[in-house]
Amino acid sequence: MACSVVACAPASRQDAFLVRGDSRAAAIPTLSVEHSYTPALDHGRPDSQVAYGAPDTPVYRDRPLNESLRGSIELADYTRALDLTGMMAPLREAGPFTVFAVPNLPMEQFAHASAPSGGIPAPAVLRQALAYSIVRGAYPAERLRQLLAMAPGNRVSLPTLAGGTVLVGRDAAGRLVLSDGAGQVAPIWIDGMPQSNGVLYLTSSLLAPA
Repeated sequence: MACSVVACAPASRQDAFLVRGDSRAAAIPTLSVEHSYTPALDHGRPDSQVAYGAPDTPVYRDRPLNESLRGSIELADYTRALDLTGMMAPLREAGPFTVFAVPNLPMEQFAHASAPSGGIPAPAVLRQALAYSIVRGAYPAERLRQLLAMAPGNRVSLPTLAGGTVLVGRDAAGRLVLSDGAGQVAPIWIDGMPQSNGVLYLTSSLLAPA
């Protein structure tokens, strides 16, 4: 039976019409493709970082997490992994959620280690690897630092979408880091960027179960 888009939309999905427009934006640097251009001077093309530079990706405050993730070149592998595991769908909802997204290079390193034949890791393997990266609730960097200042041991436990927990602490320089409580850590590369349904961080490595 056919139904309209409005009638079939899940009740929990964020309604963009109710989100006030906001032109403020943060930027995600594009680092993973910086050196992917090979100059071919014999064909007359210039060897220029300016001409072939990779642009930063703007992240606007009035956009939901799923749209910001899809718009970032630096998070292309992470976004694909979320799609393959079905973990992207909740990020269209009202949430809020806090996402600790993983850049391309750590994702590719994990893929090569998990699937030496060159294929894509199985969805179950990807889901386990991304289990620490999505948290229920909105946790801007300022709020996390306030919670850490009051927490015993300077560590805060956050509930993940996968049903477990991830620990947030600080390193010797005072920067936020994720940990699994068993020795693995993933430093925060870019502090929380506000989104209409949560907060978006970028880590510098993948906090994956052994």
